[in-house]
Amino acid sequence: MTTFLMTAWDWKPSVVLGCSGLLVAYAWVTGVRFTRQSLSWVAGVLLIFLALVSPADELADRYLFSAHMAKHILFVLVVPALLLAGMPAGFFHKLLRRRAVTAIEHTLGKPPVSWMAGIGMMGFWHIPIFFNAALSHTGLHILEHLSLLAAGTIYWWPILSPLPELRLRPVPHAASYLFTSCLACTSMGILITFAPHLLYPAYANPVDPYGILPVIREEWGISAATDQQIGGS
Repeated sequence: MTTFLMTAWDWKPSVVLGCSGLLVAYAWVTGVRFTRQSLSWVAGVLLIFLALVSPADELADRYLFSAHMAKHILFVLVVPALLLAGMPAGFFHKLLRRRAVTAIEHTLGKPPVSWMAGIGMMGFWHIPIFFNAALSHTGLHILEHLSLLAAGTIYWWPILSPLPELRLRPVPHAASYLFTSCLACTSMGILITFAPHLLYPAYANPVDPYGILPVIREEWGISAATDQQIGGS
């Protein structure tokens, strides 16, 4: 396992360039200043980077459905929240002066639309035929990651918009928005946890280039069925 943690780094050029671009663009918009906002943005970009180049990515894509599910939750719920918390309000005030941007915000920023974007995209990519296809095709896998990040950002917009006047009010409405999201995600998890068979067969007998499958199965005690149950819960 130590060898795996040291060697299973995959410095994908698209990820390195994409994350570098996000940091450079942020510095260009805001100036190089270390504030709570900038730290939030950097933390979000760093999580994207680590999720896609570190051994955690190999663990999620090759060995454990539960690790893959954790990555999806990271992309939908954690990273977008950090990025939105780091976005400067002044920049969005300028953007919203453009009619096209205002029209998009008025559509995607509506709570029913943003709710469906986040929950719907999460549900879509866990339908077995689409999940399994993404595991097998690199281009589709990249699309999966990008769409989850985009949908997560849309989902959080009514709650964490950089512009306070665009946030969902009053508080009980925001609480209902989040509570119903939890119910929907729990329902999806229940379907996966109590499925009568393996939904994602790639994790049943994965190719093991790092030789860590015996550790997962025997030392950790995680069978393919248990892995699916953990991922659903």
